[in-house]
Amino acid sequence: MFPLELVRDSFRAPNGEFGWTRAQIPLVVEILRRRELGILGGELWWVRDGIPSWHGAIPQRDGTQAVYCWVTKRGSDEPWPQFVERGAGDVLAAVARHPEPDDLPYDLPGRILYNLTWVSDEEFKQFGTKAI
Repeated sequence: MFPLELVRDSFRAPNGEFGWTRAQIPLVVEILRRRELGILGGELWWVRDGIPSWHGAIPQRDGTQAVYCWVTKRGSDEPWPQFVERGAGDVLAAVARHPEPDDLPYDLPGRILYNLTWVSDEEFKQFGTKAI
């Protein structure tokens, strides 16, 4: 579904999920939007250099840790195309907002990536929100 360069330049978790950079997300969202896939939400991952896994708890500049995630719920009467557009907009807003410039330590090793969860209209109808 994704261009070879986008797959090649992404982080691939052991379970097959993708982690993308902030710069890659607009293209990812556009591809999902064109395929009429609804984005249910996402989360930020901290991927340390040379380590093939990710962490959901991200160190903060103040010494604490934070988890960044968002969910887009489909309204009971919301048409699928409207949900697709709203989910895409929610992703772009979340990526623009998180993390904020003062959140992360200056010397945090590795990189912050964005992971998305998406479904087709048929998958949504089949599984509903309980199994997703």
